[in-house]
Amino acid sequence: MPRPSLHIFAGLIIACVALSGCRIEAGTGSTVPPPTLGLDGTWFGAMEDPDGTLFTLEWRIQGEHLIREVVAGQPSGARGELWRVAPGQLEGVLSDGTWVRLLVSGDRRHALLVTDLFEFAVLTRDALTLPRFQFADLDGRWRGRQAWADWFDGEVVRASAFCGAGTCEILADDGVITDLVLTQLDRTYGLYRGGYADSLGDSGIAGALVSADLLFMGTYSCPIDYLFPEDCTFGAFSFD
Repeated sequence: MPRPSLHIFAGLIIACVALSGCRIEAGTGSTVPPPTLGLDGTWFGAMEDPDGTLFTLEWRIQGEHLIREVVAGQPSGARGELWRVAPGQLEGVLSDGTWVRLLVSGDRRHALLVTDLFEFAVLTRDALTLPRFQFADLDGRWRGRQAWADWFDGEVVRASAFCGAGTCEILADDGVITDLVLTQLDRTYGLYRGGYADSLGDSGIAGALVSADLLFMGTYSCPIDYLFPEDCTFGAFSFD
C-alpha cells in the first residue's frame, strides 16, 4: 500500500481534532486514550432472576469492558461493553445480547445492576464472600437515588431511605414517598422481599438487596401487573 503524503496525514490530524476532539501528545504523535469508567477490578454480590432464584454473580471489569462473568461459581463466557450515560449511571450490552443498566455509588465501590430480562443484582468491588444477613442489617438511614420507570432515559432523582423493623420509608426529592414492608429474608443472599405502597396510590411487590459489606442497598418496587423492568422503580442507596 502506498505511503500517504504528509499533506494527507496533516489533514487527518486536523479533522480528528475538529470533529472528535481527540488529543495528540506533543512530540510523540500518539493519541491519549479516553478516560476509563474508573471501575476496574472484580465485583461480587448476589443476583435475583425473574423466577426469584438467587445466586452469586461476579464481574471483572477492565476499562469499558466486562472481561469475565462468573454465575453461581461457574464462568458464563459472557463479555460486554459498558458506557456512561450520566454521572454514576451506565448502560451496556453483553455478548449474549442482554442489555444492562447500572447505578454506581459515588465512591465507585457499589453498583445496582438491572438487566432487560429483569435480573436484579447488587455488586461490591473487591468483595469475596457474602455474610450471613439479618433483618437488622437494613436498620438506619440511607442516601442515594431512585430511578423511575423511564430511568433508562435519565429519569433519576435523589432520595433518602429510613429503615427499621423490616420497613423502609423512601422519600424522593420530587416529593413521592414509598413505603416498603419487607417480611421475608434470604439470609444467604441478603434479599428482603415484601410489598410497597406509595403516595401516588400505587402498590405491589418490593425487594431490597444488601451488599456484601452491608453498606449499600438496592431496591425495587413493581406494580402487581408489571411486565417489564421499565414498569418498576429502582433505588440505589449508601448507608449514611
